[in-house]
Amino acid sequence: MPRIRITLPLITAGVVATALAVLGTTSTMSALTDTAALNLGQGGIGTDVPFGIVTVHPDGTVHHAPPGAAAAVPLTGDDAFVPGRSLSVDLGVANNSPGVAAQVTMTIGPSDAAGTGQVGSAPNITPFIRVTVVDTSTGQLLLGGSASDPSQGVSVGAANAVIGRLGARGAAPLTDGDTWAPGAADSRRDLTIVLYYVDTPETSAYNGGATALEVVFDGSSSS
Repeated sequence: MPRIRITLPLITAGVVATALAVLGTTSTMSALTDTAALNLGQGGIGTDVPFGIVTVHPDGTVHHAPPGAAAAVPLTGDDAFVPGRSLSVDLGVANNSPGVAAQVTMTIGPSDAAGTGQVGSAPNITPFIRVTVVDTSTGQLLLGGSASDPSQGVSVGAANAVIGRLGARGAAPLTDGDTWAPGAADSRRDLTIVLYYVDTPETSAYNGGATALEVVFDGSSSS
């Protein structure tokens, strides 16, 4: 989740009221009072730089999600995506926080409001999609049974993976639409996402089918 900035209230010293009596007279003096206020930290405690993760698209541009939301990137289809074939998408995911590390997970799932992957009146091929994800930065297979055989991918309903810890960016954060500028070496991972359309007798009835999918990255602050 995004880091929340906490501002501590001022600490106020207890008010001391002293009545000074002058012995031997009936006159009095006004009470003496004193109030002291202390600010913790010269500019407050915390940072005004929000915690966040960004995606890096194949053209090298950086994309943000709205504050408090996951970073969602739609996966577009291909007219040649027929049973027995696959398509792939390359994406980067990076920690955009200058001084805070992030733990990042990813989910690939339907992007429609009903959560089924339905596109208009087209036959819904979502149940026949298999997903493979490879972290090309580390060579780790994040989803699927084989990095080279997409038919061994997992179903859309099981497409959840842990990317792991991304170090703090160690540089000024990037804004939406910026050209990617490198930060610390461990603050970014590059992924290849492969979608495979299974070739079975059943899929012959889904000619002209479609699916609406997206990949969502969730990040939480980490030490």
